[in-house]
Amino acid sequence: MPKIDYEKILNRCLSKRVDFAEIFYENTKANNTYLLNDKIDRIETDIKRGIGIRLAYKDREVYLSTNNLEENNINRLIDELLKSFEDGRIIDDVKLSRVEHNKCCGSKEDIPFDLKSKLLHRINKYAKEKDNRINQVQIKLFEEFQNVEIANSKGNITSDLRTRKRMDLFIYIKDKDKLESTSKRIAYNSSYDEMLNIDYEKIVDELVEELYEKLESVPCVGGQMPVVIGNGFGGVIFHEACVHPLEASTIARNSGIFVGCLGKKIASDKVTIIDDGTLKNEWGSTNIDDEGNPTQRNVLIENGILKSYLIDELNGRKMGQSQTGSSRRESYLYSPTSRMNNTYLDKGNDKIEDMIKSIKFGLYAKRMGGGSVEPITADFNFAVTHGYIIRDGKICEPISDACLIGNGKDILKNVEMVSDDLELSSGYCGASSGYVPTHVGEPTIKVSNILVSGVSE
Repeated sequence: MPKIDYEKILNRCLSKRVDFAEIFYENTKANNTYLLNDKIDRIETDIKRGIGIRLAYKDREVYLSTNNLEENNINRLIDELLKSFEDGRIIDDVKLSRVEHNKCCGSKEDIPFDLKSKLLHRINKYAKEKDNRINQVQIKLFEEFQNVEIANSKGNITSDLRTRKRMDLFIYIKDKDKLESTSKRIAYNSSYDEMLNIDYEKIVDELVEELYEKLESVPCVGGQMPVVIGNGFGGVIFHEACVHPLEASTIARNSGIFVGCLGKKIASDKVTIIDDGTLKNEWGSTNIDDEGNPTQRNVLIENGILKSYLIDELNGRKMGQSQTGSSRRESYLYSPTSRMNNTYLDKGNDKIEDMIKSIKFGLYAKRMGGGSVEPITADFNFAVTHGYIIRDGKICEPISDACLIGNGKDILKNVEMVSDDLELSSGYCGASSGYVPTHVGEPTIKVSNILVSGVSE
């Protein structure tokens, strides 16, 4: 960390009518290694180092950032921020005390290039040899080491190291005039041993089997129907359509579908949704949030009852509620706000085979893809990347070109069965404070009724 006099900066920031001041320092190194056309195509390194300063009075805040850490430049930044506030200091000088938290157990070292190269070439070779119709494999290996230090006018200074590793694997197959693709993302907040010891052959085998089924897929029949949604990334529907409306950045504006619903039943008894930033080594985990508060396990919905929102410092003021360790930002370039970490629908005890048997005609959405959500109404539209028709209680032909269309409020009420095969899947979530790494997840579930787009039967 650089020699930054945080106390001096904070006390200068408090020279006007300011009731909260915060400094966010970041020093991040990121490496990207790409394999394409059977060779290491390129290697990229990105260095990010800078500071952001946030000042607030009541519910108004201003934020500026810079990558020039010279004292004169930081003073100019403070002068610009203070223009937004009236004269009349209301907080005495701050004396900072360091608050220690558990540190990430991950290695601070890059994966050595020879190990990276061997791993990517081994995966590529194994995939290509599975079938001569596999015409392309793309792999991206991402490593990030984010050091942050946060000081604020409450008198706290704390730091964190986030050591993130991610692999994106894409496989393409061509049979006559039909081209299909599939992908898998593997991600951790830990040492590189986690990435090196994964059974990649098993992952490739599963992806290739999925490609074979996609080659045989037929157009999906559309209409209102029961749907079984597979575990893992299927949880993206709850992340987007149900939990974004529970963030304080929405609730504090008195907008969204869950305003004033604390303590009320908003979902079926089968639904318990948790956001947990403390899960060991997971993609969305951190020791502290980006306001310097310890991350928490927040039970948002329990057995259908709304228990909590995700709350940051300043939106919590507007709401009259305490922060929940849920403030996040992409980098020092952004002011933080309430965000998710690892969000999942908790497991139940229903059996997947019973879900399938209970459906006369419906859809098994084994893998979900991207989609869109209207944040105020929670209306959503999500692609099904790998699915099957269910007919007379049996999984039948694989389908293509299906989408699930619905509303977050409705899907919460229509969750009818929940299995115990909970799985988390990694991604990025974009909002006003930039893109942050998050996990979404769920067990396999049965939803009693969703509109499925497709062809007429």
